[in-house]
Amino acid sequence: MKPFKRKILFTAFLLGAASIAQANPYLIKYKGLTLGEIDNLTTLKDLYLDAKATNPIVRLLLGKSHYVFYAGKKPEISHAKFRRDKNQLLFALREAITHRPKYKRFDITKDKKLVVACKKDVCNYQYIKKGIVNDSGIILFDEDNQFYKLTEKKSNVVIVKKK
Repeated sequence: MKPFKRKILFTAFLLGAASIAQANPYLIKYKGLTLGEIDNLTTLKDLYLDAKATNPIVRLLLGKSHYVFYAGKKPEISHAKFRRDKNQLLFALREAITHRPKYKRFDITKDKKLVVACKKDVCNYQYIKKGIVNDSGIILFDEDNQFYKLTEKKSNVVIVKKK
């Protein structure tokens, strides 16, 4: 292979690696305060998100380097502060990303239900407990049909793609 072609291939490799390394992570915010960064959403399949605490004040308050938001079984992660997802936010997000249902109702227990309804690039969800809407939120997708932002209304949790 000629040196010029090797340089072009090497440059293309570096640019490709840099673009993968620069993949936009997600920020998790609680009542306007950024708790940390989520590198990717692959853990969502196991119904948890692992955020690295990036804000020094949050890290000091948490006393841990990670913030884990989970549903179901608690993941085995060391040096993490855990918060259980009581309102099925992670399940709604996973369903919206993977299936994008026009309208789907999930009966969680006798008294608890989750409704996910999507139209184009917007999904709405409601968590219903004892016939009353206990929580709701909106999930947005960008022009490339990729998850962009989730806003939970009750506790004001926002998960948004970092720019």
